[in-house]
Amino acid sequence: MKQAGQAAPAQSARLLRWCAVLSIGALLAHAIDAPDHLREWWGYSTFFVVVGAFQFFYAFLLLLQPWRYDESGAPGPGALRYGRGYFMLGIVLAASVPAVYLVSRTTGLPFLGPEAAAEPVTVLSLLPVAEDAVLLVLLVRLWRRARRT
Repeated sequence: MKQAGQAAPAQSARLLRWCAVLSIGALLAHAIDAPDHLREWWGYSTFFVVVGAFQFFYAFLLLLQPWRYDESGAPGPGALRYGRGYFMLGIVLAASVPAVYLVSRTTGLPFLGPEAAAEPVTVLSLLPVAEDAVLLVLLVRLWRRARRT
């Protein structure tokens, strides 16, 4: 049976893996939707590529957890607390995707000029938003857990 001290790191490791899976899932949904947006305007597709690249590298960052290791390469004590900055970066960027989605589906993106109109809501467009929303919740949990350590 696991001790209370062992359960928290195991649960944090599980949360990190789920965050990585959600980030890759959102990347795949963005990659599938990018060609349709490229036909509309090159700026949309550029946004999808940039967001997708971040989600790809962020997922691997969460899996590798470079903050866990000390100078000798061994796992360091209190490693979760050193991940707080990485978690906050993910929180900010995971929150920005639903925010941009909301604006693009209600008023349209204002920097596109007067011809910018609201885009239709589709199942494929909702998928990365839903994944980013769950990712956001899990990252907040990790950040709060890291803050307590």
